[in-house]
Amino acid sequence: MAVKRKCTACGTWNEDQDYCIECGQLISPLLIEEIRETQREERRNSIPPTKLDLFIERWKHSKYFVLRVLFQILYAISFAFIAIASFFAYLAASPNG
Repeated sequence: MAVKRKCTACGTWNEDQDYCIECGQLISPLLIEEIRETQREERRNSIPPTKLDLFIERWKHSKYFVLRVLFQILYAISFAFIAIASFFAYLAASPNG
């Protein structure tokens, strides 16, 4: 069974086409979503890093050993805190809790 799509630009019904046979407008949902996803990815990549991101990167790759160790310690503490908080959130949300 052929798929019929109505062109949003001219209103022509098309059978199993990626582009409208009248005006050439893109009508394939898969191709439209691919284009939108590439546009989203380009927008995400074009956003400059925040000051916090730059600060963290400087500490993470610092030439000073003490700063790198301090970063790793703080990172481990924050990871443990989030893991414990997630566990308690899981317990609170469980139906048997």
